[in-house]
Amino acid sequence: MLDPAIQTFLSERQATWLKDKLKSCKDEAEQQEVESKANEKYSLSNWLPDAAKRAGQLAISSHPPKFSHPSIKKEKISAVIANSQRIKDGFLRTGNTHADLDVFGNAAALDVLTFLSLKLSDGQTVLSHLEQDSEVIKTQFNYIFAPAIKSQRDLFETPAPHSVNTFADIRQGLLAIKQTDSKAITSEKLKQIYFPVDENYHLLSILTPSGLMFKLKERINTIRFSDATKLAREHRRNQEHHEQGFDELYNLTVIGFGGTKPQNISVLNNQFGGTAYLLSSMPPQLKLRGLQTPKTDFFNNSLYYKNYQDSFKALHKLLQADYNNVNIREGRDNLLNFIIKQAMDEQVTEKLWQLRQLEAGWSENTQLPTAQKIWLDAHYSEQRESDDGWLNEVIGDFARWFVFSYTKTIGKDQAISLGDIELAHFKQLLADYQEDLR
Repeated sequence: MLDPAIQTFLSERQATWLKDKLKSCKDEAEQQEVESKANEKYSLSNWLPDAAKRAGQLAISSHPPKFSHPSIKKEKISAVIANSQRIKDGFLRTGNTHADLDVFGNAAALDVLTFLSLKLSDGQTVLSHLEQDSEVIKTQFNYIFAPAIKSQRDLFETPAPHSVNTFADIRQGLLAIKQTDSKAITSEKLKQIYFPVDENYHLLSILTPSGLMFKLKERINTIRFSDATKLAREHRRNQEHHEQGFDELYNLTVIGFGGTKPQNISVLNNQFGGTAYLLSSMPPQLKLRGLQTPKTDFFNNSLYYKNYQDSFKALHKLLQADYNNVNIREGRDNLLNFIIKQAMDEQVTEKLWQLRQLEAGWSENTQLPTAQKIWLDAHYSEQRESDDGWLNEVIGDFARWFVFSYTKTIGKDQAISLGDIELAHFKQLLADYQEDLR
């Protein structure tokens, strides 16, 4: 009995052919004639010998040449099937990932490829059975020679009266789709480079690994358009939490092959709509690193006191006044608040968040106080949220920076000595900014 896969294949092709031909039939007699012709044309005994003749118009290849130049003729170039070993070298290349073989050649013969790709009842393809020269495929092809069969020997050695083909002829013809030349032939239409080898050169023809190229497209489409990704995007639009999330790929370039006839390039090219993706290969845009991590104290290492020296000099004049009244105290506090706001706006807040974006644990290689490590390092984010003890210590460090900066600006001999009372007052003013320091 003919395998269902083969029978379905022939029936579908016959139906497609008939649908087109019957449109032009004028009467029932002409219609019956066309149907009779279809039955004859798509019987296995007639279709298969024709397919065996046409199979050589196609070639299975891992690197089809038509991606480089669509005008290359199949008959004028070797079909390359690269059998590279899998090696853990970290490269995305032939052999290191599974990719389907491709087919190029006469697009009108692609029905032969479809036939060879049919899976029979045992799960193996027609092509696989032909390569194994199996009894299964011999039994299936019996239907070509059935009228002339007298013995098993006659099946394979004696042509049937209505066919000049033997099984061996049919098999050889169909397997021509996977034949590779013993001597490689290239084309002048391919891009070629001279590659130095010892004191000579090898002329290399550049070919496209279409299987890898479209495997990449398949994976990118999965990342971008899978059901899981669509669900995650929907959660995002609705501002809802999604456990997995989704990935985005930016700066993709789409490259096309074959124009309106992608089937003329290769089978895989036709299956993937004649387009593939190119990932961005632009060199990185390096920027000078403007962020230096503090080593001993955030304020002393990050705030340059000379940026505030005019304000500290004005503060010094107020502190030298022989009298103490509301106006003097308000002027002093205004100057201190001005310095705090200037430092917060220009350096402290921005650098605080830059440091928190660094890799967690960066502060372990510093001599920063523990409170400042908790304040600045993402490694301590949970502790920072659960306990505010560090905040008072950071405010104290900020206040001590005021004392240090004032003394450095005025000079140790000229500066007025600031003690615990003044330090406590600085902390009180800084307490108004504690939310900005969290």
